[in-house]
Amino acid sequence: MIIITDSNVIFSALIRPEGTIAQIFKAKSKLQFLAPDFMLSEIKEHWNEIKKQAELSNTELTKEYEFLAERIKVINLNDIPKKKIFEAYEIVKDIDEEDTYFVALHLHTKHKIWTLDNKLVGGLEKKGYHICVTTQEIKQQLYKK
Repeated sequence: MIIITDSNVIFSALIRPEGTIAQIFKAKSKLQFLAPDFMLSEIKEHWNEIKKQAELSNTELTKEYEFLAERIKVINLNDIPKKKIFEAYEIVKDIDEEDTYFVALHLHTKHKIWTLDNKLVGGLEKKGYHICVTTQEIKQQLYKK
């Protein structure tokens, strides 16, 4: 299963490296994770906030980040057709514009989005887009043979 990973999922894994979400990344599985390169700037923008909440040393947090960065294939925004980006913007502009690139990557690849953003999930579902996957659904994938 290939999953598009929203920034908030990464934030959660960094803040709680022993939590469920981090453990999903650390599990030996066939799960593959994708994210648009926009996610990197979001992490950089929120780094101090993440560091404060994580209660880890800078070295420990950096180590966790490097591990996650190895597990997630980052897709350059230039590799997503502009038409898909515009289409995604039209879908999310009244939900949260910052999710444009995650939805665009979904429109381009057809892979579901793993997000903890209930506003995004609800807004997309109201518009008929059932394109998100829950942490529970991903956990179930870990135990499938």
